[in-house]
Amino acid sequence: MLNYFLSKPADDFLRRKFYQDNRFVLFIWVLITLIFVIDSWATHRYNNYLIFENTFRNLIHERSFYGFYPELHDDANHYGPIFSVLIAPFALMHNWIGLLFWNLFNCFLLFKAIQTLPLSEDKKVMIGYIAVPCLIESMLNQQFNAGAGALMILSYTQINKDKGIWSALCIVLGTFIKLYGIVGLVFFFFAKKKPAFIMWLLMWSVVLFLLPMLFASPGFIVHSYVDWKNSLVGKNMYNVTGIGIDISIMGFFRQLFNLPKIPNLLFIGLGALLFMLPFSRISNFHKPKFQLMILSSVLLFPILFSTGAEDCTFIISITGVGIWYIKENNKPLKNVLLPILLFTACNFPLLLFPTYAKAHRLSLAILSFPYFLVWLRIIYNSTKNSFAFAEETEPEMVSALID
Repeated sequence: MLNYFLSKPADDFLRRKFYQDNRFVLFIWVLITLIFVIDSWATHRYNNYLIFENTFRNLIHERSFYGFYPELHDDANHYGPIFSVLIAPFALMHNWIGLLFWNLFNCFLLFKAIQTLPLSEDKKVMIGYIAVPCLIESMLNQQFNAGAGALMILSYTQINKDKGIWSALCIVLGTFIKLYGIVGLVFFFFAKKKPAFIMWLLMWSVVLFLLPMLFASPGFIVHSYVDWKNSLVGKNMYNVTGIGIDISIMGFFRQLFNLPKIPNLLFIGLGALLFMLPFSRISNFHKPKFQLMILSSVLLFPILFSTGAEDCTFIISITGVGIWYIKENNKPLKNVLLPILLFTACNFPLLLFPTYAKAHRLSLAILSFPYFLVWLRIIYNSTKNSFAFAEETEPEMVSALID
């Protein structure tokens, strides 16, 4: 990341106002990360990190990744077995230093992923600022969500580089950790070398499936995937039945209409149908603007339609919102919808009135509704002919995503 600073001419920084430079955005992101790491140290509030780093010890001792260990941490892990290998370098450190580098890793990874987008510098700066409220939530909770969002972005931006090898890795790794990454498979339609891309997907799937077996027996790892499935099913039931808090768009409508038994399958089926609508525009597949709208949809869809979504999960979706905002031609619409979305992203009901918010769950589930409106607008824009065929005026998009 130091190279990022050194590669930028000093006069470029002086020419533009300091807050219009991506280096300042990175400074803000790192400052936020450090503030909340220090807060976690001071308050001993880093339970999520303890869950994560304990997965590596569970791996080498062949203990369940998904069991409860109240002597070490509250709650349980819900990430795939490969995550225990990813967290290993941090787990080998003392907790306080591991937490610091873990949060910085996620911060830098998402920032770097945004820099790979085929957009001008000022637009990347805008996305960086838009993401700040959700970055705060993510760093406060020590989650991998920023990293998961980065993998989803990179699965698009690397699709036609090195025959898709790194895009395939990002898709498979994201899927094996958190499942959200599987939606990146739709970028297959944008791949220029589709057979090679399929080959890399298969190769990385085998590699990442076998990798934890370097530390534990094959039988333990295979059984852990069964345990992972059961863990996710249990978490879904916990949120849907009202014991937990479901802030997905499904939870919002269930709370709004007081119909807790509306099945997930109905929502997901309708959502998947809408998600795939833009792909009927085959002639638009090569257009960068269309591709960016699909990326925005990919970043929003799995969070909106996941009962496991939490407020800190929306760091994944907020980048998609940023891409939509800079590409949206309807200025009155975007200048009203974005402030509303950012206001709800701060989760003020829970921050200011926690007792009331937990008793009236609609006030929490409403968090997803502005994102849902943005997603519907993205689907509309990427489906209508005039949007995708609008002339690209940005020079960086003409040569974007080529070898």
